[in-house]
Amino acid sequence: MSRIEEMVAVSATISQAMHHLLSVERMRAWIAPDMALLPRGASPTLSPGDRFRLEALGAVGFDYIVEAVTDREVVLSFEGPWTGNERWSFVADGAETIVRRAYDVTDDSVAAWTAWNTIGRPLVLAHYKFELSRFREAIEREAGPRGEIEGRRDPAQAAKRIEPLDFPVDEG
Repeated sequence: MSRIEEMVAVSATISQAMHHLLSVERMRAWIAPDMALLPRGASPTLSPGDRFRLEALGAVGFDYIVEAVTDREVVLSFEGPWTGNERWSFVADGAETIVRRAYDVTDDSVAAWTAWNTIGRPLVLAHYKFELSRFREAIEREAGPRGEIEGRRDPAQAAKRIEPLDFPVDEG
């Protein structure tokens, strides 16, 4: 098995970041320009069980299926010249969200191993870095309201003042 993993911080909430990942139209804004996204269903938002295809310049393609979506993670599996899965994780960090994208190749056939290690790995790594920067730009350009949670102010606490002590202090 081989893995590629990249991370980026985005100025958005987890739900805003996941919306940019799972919305077909928004996904088209950040995937690499040499990739074509071909949804297999009519839904504008991907959900578990949905299928789509990613094609690189119309030559090499991967068929994806959305395996799982939780409140902090999306898992996709893919088949093509090699097979495996892709996992997106989202962790809130104040006003930002840390987005981790991991790509695991699980195919152990000789043809897949050769394709992955000669051409696939460098291309996927380059696409990951490029696409994550585009992902961050797309989210920050159209994120919606900011997600930072501000603490509550208690009106009674704001009105409290510290009074000077009115008893003698022995310093001896």
